[in-house]
Amino acid sequence: MLRRITELGGASTYDEVQQYFVTHPTTPIPLSRIGGTLTSVKAVQRRVGPDGVGPLLQRDERARGYRVDDVLVAGLMRAFAMADARLDLLRGDGSSPVT
Repeated sequence: MLRRITELGGASTYDEVQQYFVTHPTTPIPLSRIGGTLTSVKAVQRRVGPDGVGPLLQRDERARGYRVDDVLVAGLMRAFAMADARLDLLRGDGSSPVT
């Protein structure tokens, strides 16, 4: 989910995220789980993120929108590109890089 919001420039509505993942060809998320999945992004940041930083994913309740700070979007895009290039990083097994 965070990757999709990042791909959209760091901002998305709940409906955009919902429509994308309900019909996603490899990792669909049922309508009933979209909100919980978005909430889990905040929970992960609280658990593993540094202390004293703002929330990675900010929710605007009135607009039903989600936003990632612009300064974080560039870093997330680099991290996702690196993960695409180094599939072993996603597995966390420390194996040699994919060539």
